[in-house]
Amino acid sequence: MKIPPDETTLTLWMDDLLEGEDLQRMEAWAQQHPELLAERDAIQAMCQDIQATLPDSVEPPYPDFFNQRILTAIKEESPAPTRAAVKNSGGIWRWLAAPLAAGAMALCFYLGTQTSTPSSGITDQTVATLTPTVYTPDIGVQANIFVDKEQDATVIVIEGLQDIPDHLEMAGNPTVADPNKAMVSNEYVY
Repeated sequence: MKIPPDETTLTLWMDDLLEGEDLQRMEAWAQQHPELLAERDAIQAMCQDIQATLPDSVEPPYPDFFNQRILTAIKEESPAPTRAAVKNSGGIWRWLAAPLAAGAMALCFYLGTQTSTPSSGITDQTVATLTPTVYTPDIGVQANIFVDKEQDATVIVIEGLQDIPDHLEMAGNPTVADPNKAMVSNEYVY
């Protein structure tokens, strides 16, 4: 074999799965490449170590539980009832189901057209007096919100936080590394 083997043939040879003429050609080619022979020996030794160490199969920790789950799944995937079984089931309710459903839909549609959307009752003056609130999980922490409509800006001032320890400061982060931008005494402005 003068042409190098493809990856599939090489892999089958490494796993000792080649037979017949393919095996003979590969062996002849591999004699010229001692590094492949060494690699094949290493792979086969590793496989033998793994087979000696690991058992062929392992019982699940709770076989009855798993068997019961498998049986339940099989029962759930049982085929749908046959047409004859469906034809004989239901009796009079089967004939009443469609008209009752149509009537219920018509009633809901009618009630939907009869209700009107009431006005919200919120005027511009009411909206102007509403202020958002901020929840803070710590009792000692207080947050205040200031809205400037002219500048289209919102400022949140948080009071009562402890200073950020030096070991948490990161270079390159302006809100942490530059105290003039981020902190005014114990107030952080975001």
